Amino acid sequence: MYSHTSRIGVIGLAVSVLLGSGGIAEAGLLSANSGGAIPAFTGTQFFDDNFFGFTVSANVDFAVFSPGTFAAAFPGQDPSGGADFVYAYQIQNLDTDVTQMTVGLDGDEPLGSIGFVAGPGLVDPTATSFATPLPSTSARFDFTAPGAIPNGSSSAVLFFTSSAAPHLDSATVAAGWSNMHDLPSPLPEPATLGLVLAGAGMMIVGKRRRM
Repeated sequence: MYSHTSRIGVIGLAVSVLLGSGGIAEAGLLSANSGGAIPAFTGTQFFDDNFFGFTVSANVDFAVFSPGTFAAAFPGQDPSGGADFVYAYQIQNLDTDVTQMTVGLDGDEPLGSIGFVAGPGLVDPTATSFATPLPSTSARFDFTAPGAIPNGSSSAVLFFTSSAAPHLDSATVAAGWSNMHDLPSPLPEPATLGLVLAGAGMMIVGKRRRM
């Protein structure tokens, strides 16, 4: 079952896709291979903005695969060996060369590996990383010149792994300008949140006993 926060995330995702999407782009490698992904965290988000002639316009296909299901979509490619959720994204550029995408992190979720699945005609990132200093607040995919994603082209399938289940967090696509929307991201470990809440509860009880 999803946590209360995750259920809110699902509602937010549905609203953002319905209101924020400017049309679905042609099927890419990820959208054609996302049948085994979690339905509530699979779709396309449109990123579009401009400022005095500086623009960004791109679709991002996204899919979250439960542990052990990524290899069914991409044989031999599961970066966690079936142990973790795989958070996957693919950028389809519709305008100015895309140079970066970041996916927000809360900073206390467990993280695994980060990378990409290459494909014919797709643009590979020039760098993938969890932003430093730790704890990381974003997963980052860079496409620096001459490796930027040109108009009409798509990125490789970008991914990172985590043992934590999904919710929504802010993500940014940057080109001549940048735009932000929500995309799937790991929810901090329930055990970690439970310890925090239990600690807060013990403090409250202790204060009441001393009164």
